[in-house]
Amino acid sequence: MTHEPNEISLTFKPREFIAVVGQSGGGKSTLVDAIAGYRPATDGVVLVNGTNIYSNFDVVQNEIGYVPQRDIIHYELTVYQALNYAARLRMPSDTSKEERHQHIMRVLEDLDLVERKDTAISKLSGGQIKRVSIGVELLTKPGLFFLDEPTSGLDPGTETAFMHLMRRLADQGRTIILITHATKNVMLADKVVFLARGGYVTWFGPPEEALAYFDQYRSEREQRAHEMEFDQIYAILDDPSKGQAQDWAERYMQHPAYQKYIFEPLQSARTLISKSPKEKQEGKVARSKSRPRVSGFRQFLILSARNIKILSRDRTSLILMLLVPILVGSLDFFLAPAMGKQLYDYKLGDAGNASVTIFLLAINCLLVGGFSQMREFVKEADVYKRERLVNLKIFPYVASKAWVALLFSFYAGVVFVTIRFLAFDIKGDILIIGLYYISLVLAVLAGSMSGLLASAISKSPSVAPLVMILLIIPQIILSGSLAPLPEKVTAVASTRWAFQDFVGLTGMGSDVASDPCWKLSENERELMSLEQKTAFGCKCMGLAVFDPNSCNFPGIGEFYSPEIDQPAPVEPAALGPEPTEPDIPPAPEPPADQNDQVAMVQYMNALNSYQDEVKVIQDQFRSEMDLYRSQADLYTAQVKDYQTAKISYDAARSTAVGSAEALIKGNADTMGWAFVNIWDIGNLITWITKTWIAQLIIIGVYFALILVLIKRKDASA
Repeated sequence: MTHEPNEISLTFKPREFIAVVGQSGGGKSTLVDAIAGYRPATDGVVLVNGTNIYSNFDVVQNEIGYVPQRDIIHYELTVYQALNYAARLRMPSDTSKEERHQHIMRVLEDLDLVERKDTAISKLSGGQIKRVSIGVELLTKPGLFFLDEPTSGLDPGTETAFMHLMRRLADQGRTIILITHATKNVMLADKVVFLARGGYVTWFGPPEEALAYFDQYRSEREQRAHEMEFDQIYAILDDPSKGQAQDWAERYMQHPAYQKYIFEPLQSARTLISKSPKEKQEGKVARSKSRPRVSGFRQFLILSARNIKILSRDRTSLILMLLVPILVGSLDFFLAPAMGKQLYDYKLGDAGNASVTIFLLAINCLLVGGFSQMREFVKEADVYKRERLVNLKIFPYVASKAWVALLFSFYAGVVFVTIRFLAFDIKGDILIIGLYYISLVLAVLAGSMSGLLASAISKSPSVAPLVMILLIIPQIILSGSLAPLPEKVTAVASTRWAFQDFVGLTGMGSDVASDPCWKLSENERELMSLEQKTAFGCKCMGLAVFDPNSCNFPGIGEFYSPEIDQPAPVEPAALGPEPTEPDIPPAPEPPADQNDQVAMVQYMNALNSYQDEVKVIQDQFRSEMDLYRSQADLYTAQVKDYQTAKISYDAARSTAVGSAEALIKGNADTMGWAFVNIWDIGNLITWITKTWIAQLIIIGVYFALILVLIKRKDASA
């Protein structure tokens, strides 16, 4: 069996304490991660008791303990709580509470942490915190234990105590593989792996033999000056005159130590490598069925309880989380005096300002929910990564976070709906308030899920706020309140459905939504006269627009004119016909014999009477004409006054109605899609259910994306 210098083959035995040391860039963490199955190698195999851990990790996962460089515990919990939750997740599901407690106490005794079991981890020293991380791994009694630079940042005394602890754990029957930069206590190890830059093994064997091996490469002066120490190995490997990393690997392969500690043990293990797939599968089944594992539902319950406990232990975060909805919601008390408390009133209201406050409420739900959850995944990435390697399922893990977000949404919904109805005069019965509350809960939950999505996307906690901002901006634009956009475009935004719910449930557009006249085209509405609007029974058009019982739209009462309820000016009675010329009777005929004095006297008397009669007739006609002309002048003045009054009357009514209709049209054009008749209960329930389903679909999509992203992190780990 031969190996290339850059190939690594090692064998570890039970009860051995192995220290992995070497130069920076030597691949110590990469090597240990590959052996532990934490980051599988692209080529080669790792066998534990003859089982390939890459293809059968679930068989041997309880035999492997792994403590990465960063601690895999929640600092908010006490020592006992951290171990208890880990035990509930990792130990078989049929483990009794008493059995679990006894096991935890034994681990605490082994790690000398019994007196600290009720102390918050955040209050422990660095060495004690590291021991708690080790304790989490010891719960499953692993036979193979990996630690990545556990002594980093510890003071010399604590480091020494820690290395002695590792020696004791190895003597108890475990195989310990530990990465370290500190070489002061390396002599406590049974064997040491020394890696040069590029991942070349320059030594594997007992530490005292390593000193003797590298001592031969020191000068005589250096050998006389002081005894060989581990720190000097770094200087020897850094000296280019003594060879490159590949040269050192080839030298070691020619050394007897290579034959003794690598080649010969590998030869004897070849029978394990050639073990038949059938035997491996049988071994896998036998061990995997030995004791029942924790189910996904039980994992969900345990993780949810742990999340609640962590939140309750972190008082500062909990208080801030509870205060934020109150503080943000209380901004309504500042908006109400500035924009009007009676925003929805028929006369004092303002639909435009009402739209602004509703838009702010939808955005507040998004912000409060999102920023409260945006660090939930990324802050415990290392904990998740380790628990995932043990037996943690992705779905219950994500569901446990979503469940806590749902609890927060219920709380935030109570705060928002209470403050909103106190700050503004919103008419609504118990049903409307209940629907408003559920809509708020869904809006906050959608925001919370977007926060969890940002956390799943982010690589570090510092990146999460930036990702959250990138998710918020499209939601603001697509809310539908800033600009009228097609429903197919805005349907993907939870803020759009939240805005629609909040507008509709205020009832501000209820009468408009129930008015068939507003469903006509704009051209058809413009061609209708006031009389036609009245005849067609328009509720929020024509004169009915000023009847609060017919059209209670915010602010239209401001345009009311008294002429709306006054009768129209009365047209003066028509002027009669002009008096006709009177008929003048014929004059008396003169006598035939004008010399007849008697006849002439009679004729003259008759003529005088005739003339008097004609004069009377003419005077009477003249009087009638004078009276008629006076009546005509009066009629002309009356007609002029009537026409002036009629024009003013019609103009006042048209202006008032036109202004009111223009107000409704302006708001209907921007947010009419959110109007609903809240008095038609059947239609209201259908309408609100549609918006809720849309919100739930968006929340479900967020949840699915989170599952995919968390799974991808598994693949990239």
